[in-house]
Amino acid sequence: MIEPFTSFVATQKAIADQWGIGWKLPLKPDGKIRPGHEWNLSKLVGAPGPVHWLSDLGFDAKTLTVLNQRLAAKGRAPLKKMALSSGWQDLIKSVVIEQILVRKNTPSHAALQVMRPMKVLGTCVQGLSGSEPWDMNGDDVQFACEVAAGVQPSGKLGELVISNIRSVIDAKHLCSRGPFFHLVTCETNVRRKRGQQTLGSLSERKHAELLPDVRALWELVRIVFTEKPRTFIDAIRFAQIRVMFICGFRVGEVCRIPLDWRRTREYVSVDGVPLGELGGVSKSLMIRHFAEKMKGRETNSVELIEAAQHVPIIFEQILSETLDRIATMTEPLRERLRLQFETGRCFPEFAENERLRIEDLYVRLSGNPETRRSTPDHLIADYRESFSRSALEAIRQYQEQSPSGLNKAVHRFWARAAENGLAKLLVRDVEVYVRKNLPTKLPDTAPLPLHGGRKMPPHEMLFLAPKRALIEMRNGGICDITRYFSVGLVTAEDIILNLSAAKGSIFDRYGDTEEDRKLGLNTHSLRHLQNTELFRQGIADTIITKRFNRRSVKQSYEYDHRSLAEQLTAMDLPKSARLMHPKAQGLAGLIKIGKASGPLVDQFKRIQKDRGDDEAFLFLAGEASGFHATPYGFCINDFMVDPCAKHLQCFDGCKYLVACMLDRQRSNLEKLRERILRTITEIEHRRKGIGRDNQLKHAESLLANIEKLLAAENGDLVFEDGRDLSDRLGHNQGPLIDAVI
Repeated sequence: MIEPFTSFVATQKAIADQWGIGWKLPLKPDGKIRPGHEWNLSKLVGAPGPVHWLSDLGFDAKTLTVLNQRLAAKGRAPLKKMALSSGWQDLIKSVVIEQILVRKNTPSHAALQVMRPMKVLGTCVQGLSGSEPWDMNGDDVQFACEVAAGVQPSGKLGELVISNIRSVIDAKHLCSRGPFFHLVTCETNVRRKRGQQTLGSLSERKHAELLPDVRALWELVRIVFTEKPRTFIDAIRFAQIRVMFICGFRVGEVCRIPLDWRRTREYVSVDGVPLGELGGVSKSLMIRHFAEKMKGRETNSVELIEAAQHVPIIFEQILSETLDRIATMTEPLRERLRLQFETGRCFPEFAENERLRIEDLYVRLSGNPETRRSTPDHLIADYRESFSRSALEAIRQYQEQSPSGLNKAVHRFWARAAENGLAKLLVRDVEVYVRKNLPTKLPDTAPLPLHGGRKMPPHEMLFLAPKRALIEMRNGGICDITRYFSVGLVTAEDIILNLSAAKGSIFDRYGDTEEDRKLGLNTHSLRHLQNTELFRQGIADTIITKRFNRRSVKQSYEYDHRSLAEQLTAMDLPKSARLMHPKAQGLAGLIKIGKASGPLVDQFKRIQKDRGDDEAFLFLAGEASGFHATPYGFCINDFMVDPCAKHLQCFDGCKYLVACMLDRQRSNLEKLRERILRTITEIEHRRKGIGRDNQLKHAESLLANIEKLLAAENGDLVFEDGRDLSDRLGHNQGPLIDAVI
């Protein structure tokens, strides 16, 4: 063991002691921590659900499967799940403490982005060589990266392993044989980091893979705006997805919209007159929410930071109707969660010494209102039409008035409860039973920490849902939310899973065709889409940055996936550049948005700085392919492959010449006209002959063309019906006078 490793572990252990966290954890043979000694990472920092645990210090189960395949290829025996060595255990516990209590990152980040990759690394290194973390070598870490790539085909796990090797093992000098950053790479399927991208055409979008699939996007629009949700929780999900479409929220932000979300702002003139009466807007709607990724250096990552986003007028009605309906639907859940929060009990509507009927207990623990006989289809249809309290009450009355006895499901439930120690039905005993045997169904009563030290009760959030209501989610039944005891906040993981291509997702259950049911969509791609569309519509980057709760404009451009053609269309070029041919304007646009570089661009910028826009764009026009500056005007032919045979003789009636009456061009043409006049005078004094006549005729033709060019307006195609002087085969080389002039 080396000193940096010992020091790092000792420091984190001391921090754990200060927080009253037990360091020595009793393990089972497979490495799982014995019940009652696990670390509840969410509880440590007061974070709301979902709860993340440090509950296993053994080999990573999924990694072990791929690891054994690799070991078999090397002729070695397979390994069984077992506890990691004490050195790896100390390292994993140390990085978790550092992430949560020192760096103040979220429990989900610590568990998924750090703890899991470190377990994968430890599993691979111990499985291959049995080395401790301070003694592993390059072969160990490279092998771990290869195995991680096989565990998760997307390559994300492999990236995380590499990231932790660099940021933990190398940065803290925890291994005597490091650093390893120059050695570690993932086997195939590793996702490329976003950086410079070469586009094949102007219409190609940069990093288009980050935008939603077109078919999946429109199918999701069809589902959430036209389909009727078949379950209560689906109605919640549909509303959240609508909000993501309208507001572009992150998936975590849409889950944390408060009940008191509505904010309005009124606008009046200096005279107190509403601006609506003066042609403006008198009132605007804003949606209050809690923004992510806004914490400062000293801010705890679990604290919620309040923000407000303006809602476009065209979306005000649909957003208000959607959120108001959710508030009405979730009112029974909110009432129950409020009582649970205030009393700390699971069944606050009953006294602790009160006895419960088997029927009441069954409904409250399972959510299933069918205790005697099947509910008629018309009652189910009424409920799924409105998800109202009155529809649930009608189902309840139907069951209570039924002459049938309790059904088999209730009897089976009671038998299982009796086996787990629930011998009598006092409410006090039922609550003890629930806390011991149903920990994942306990209501979310922990307050949400706000920035500044305040706390928000969970029932003040808008999106509430029954937790693990299997009767509705898995069995296709109805959950009686007026009696079901388990109430929680909707999590980001739920939306992510239901928009994936997995079995049971929203696409799978509501897709229109067989192909549609196999679709999936990344929730964050909707944010990329809206960001790009706002840029495309010409919205200022500062407004976009403010809308999406970002700290800098640079971050907004990371989400900009416009094609070069769209960016150039949106460019506002200087007036002098607008006189140029579109091809040269395109090059000018590329330079302005920073999409072109090289010696030509450097020279353009130097000229622009020293001599101004006119000279710079004149230089650019002369260098741009397909647009050439001459002393007499602009040529719009492209000579990248075949040079012009009549270079600098465009004024002789070439159909590609465009008038550009800058002072320099006019001066050159006037000087040329004087030279032609002198030449004509000289020819006229010569003896008559065939050669003299041809020269005179050609000189007079040149003079007429120059006069026509001088009379033309800026941008005119002077000799529209003229000849193509660049055509080597179609024209003779012309008389000798051309060369003389």
